[in-house]
Amino acid sequence: MTDQTAITIGIDVGTTSMKANAFTLDGTIVGRASLETPWETRGNGETEINVDVLADTAIAIMAQCVPDSYSLGAVIGIGITGMAETGVLVDAHSNPLMPAVAWFDERGKQELEELPQLFASEFVAHTGLGFKAECSLSKLLWRKGSGQEIPIGAQWLNALEYIAFRLTGVKATEPSLASRTGLWDQEIGAPWLPALELIGADAGLVPETFVAGTSIGTVLDSAPNALRGAQVTIAGHDHLVGAVGAGAVNTNDLYNSCGTADVVLRSVERSLTNSERASLVSRGVSAGHHVIPGATAILGATRSGLVLGRVMSMLGINSREERIRIADSWDATEFSDVSVSEPPAWTNEVTISLRGDVSPAHVWAGAMEYVLGATRDLVHVVDDLAGPYHAAIAAGGWANIDGIFRGKSLVMPGLRRFNGEEPGSRGAAALAAWAAHQPDVPLAAGLAASYSPPSHKELVS
Repeated sequence: MTDQTAITIGIDVGTTSMKANAFTLDGTIVGRASLETPWETRGNGETEINVDVLADTAIAIMAQCVPDSYSLGAVIGIGITGMAETGVLVDAHSNPLMPAVAWFDERGKQELEELPQLFASEFVAHTGLGFKAECSLSKLLWRKGSGQEIPIGAQWLNALEYIAFRLTGVKATEPSLASRTGLWDQEIGAPWLPALELIGADAGLVPETFVAGTSIGTVLDSAPNALRGAQVTIAGHDHLVGAVGAGAVNTNDLYNSCGTADVVLRSVERSLTNSERASLVSRGVSAGHHVIPGATAILGATRSGLVLGRVMSMLGINSREERIRIADSWDATEFSDVSVSEPPAWTNEVTISLRGDVSPAHVWAGAMEYVLGATRDLVHVVDDLAGPYHAAIAAGGWANIDGIFRGKSLVMPGLRRFNGEEPGSRGAAALAAWAAHQPDVPLAAGLAASYSPPSHKELVS
């Protein structure tokens, strides 16, 4: 029988906001708290945050989401998910040496572009990432270029890993987050020495590895009362953890996260070769460790949500009711004299070209044609390597609009809609149940058949 007095917390530390939800072990949300992510933006567009402010905010909303009706000790597990790439360098005494620079901040772009082409080619093959300034390596290159060396004993922690450290006093890395740094060699599952040499570091820069669903330690007494004693797991990259929360945990599942960034994620049951990773990156997708042990996450993204939102705003469509009306009226067989496009780089620009007199319905049809084409291309790229998917699940705000979901179903046949709430924090809470040695409760039931993380002792032996 499920313990009705125990809860786990899943927190999703996102670019826009942080959301913490408390779940009973049967999967019911019993507490919620959220705050905007408190970035500091400079006049030149640089965006960063004091990592202790980020951690303080995250810990505060985790404590706030615990209902007053639950006694001390009720929180048995905490799972932390959210944005990748953003992180911080800490010294041998665990003091931050720099602000946490936002993943979308382009500091380090110039330093990357000045590196030899051979390094760029090897980077793509070994890391599975595009050679772009999003990766953590670019921020460390920028720091070195400003004359700041990496001191002896320093380590790199993703922002989520730093929050976990603040809770437990344990420095650790999680493979799906390590995969987004540009410091991790997918071929051997260890730090990539050529990248570390560039910044004057060695393999010790990357902390000990703990897979998602294993506890890195318990919450210290310095934390708020409600959280003390809970097991903490670094759940990993938000899109991957959202797939866990939505139930797309089996090998060869496809997960479509339908937000501002529209993400297509495939889980395959093996590691890829360097040539396979290079091929995928050349076609616009990335490949790294999944939060599911032994699996690879192949991830592609478009700005479909941004495009659809911009088109609706241009048409003066702002309420949810109006959005549903125009989306539901879309006819897949109707061809439009409207073309919608974006620049090659990820910007906030959307271009709409009209050929003749058109109605709002025609403009919307043009937008749907564009975003569905982009999604179809991503699905085909992954299918070429991994073969057809076995099941497909969509989650997120845009997936809940029937007309848009209908369009997605045309390019992803068999697509099912996740009907629950908060897949990101739900997945993190389910992984927290594993970390608290509760793998058989309903909250984590979707993981039971396919998720069997090794013990930490097995992992490092």
